[in-house]
Amino acid sequence: MKKTISTVLLAMCALCAFAQTKADTLVVTTTPQMHCQGCEQKIKRNIRFVKGTKKIETSLAKQSVTIVYDGRKATYKDFVAAFKKIGYDIKKTSK
Repeated sequence: MKKTISTVLLAMCALCAFAQTKADTLVVTTTPQMHCQGCEQKIKRNIRFVKGTKKIETSLAKQSVTIVYDGRKATYKDFVAAFKKIGYDIKKTSK
């Protein structure tokens, strides 16, 4: 009986942990604009170090950067500061 109760409690804790890992998505444009794959790589290499960053996608065609991140660990201001360090200003766009 104790093993069953322990197993159920453990399963409930695991479900709670998964429920709290909701990711936020930020889509931005950069100034100056990205003009080559080197720009994309520079952004990907540096922005991945912002705490909570899970995924970064860049698009030269759309001139956008899509960032999936943990909103409990990072904010928009954190990304503004990180982009500024590598010579870019960012502006939010709609998805």
